[in-house]
Amino acid sequence: MISKWREEGVAEGIEKGHLELLLRQLVRRCGPLSEPLTRQVQALTAMQMLDLAEALLDFTGRDELEQWLAQRGAETKEG
Repeated sequence: MISKWREEGVAEGIEKGHLELLLRQLVRRCGPLSEPLTRQVQALTAMQMLDLAEALLDFTGRDELEQWLAQRGAETKEG
């Protein structure tokens, strides 16, 4: 049981680290993020975060981030 808790804690820590890195990369590419944008990124699934990490390499500014998040929000609501 303790082993399971440890594994869950490690997985949670890794995901938190991925989120922190993703947010730092977004700030570097798009400039400081508003609180609503930050919350939207934090609400993504682990797979969506990976997709965003890849997509942000092609972003040239905040507009593309907002479009990407809006598109994923629509997919989530439809799915």
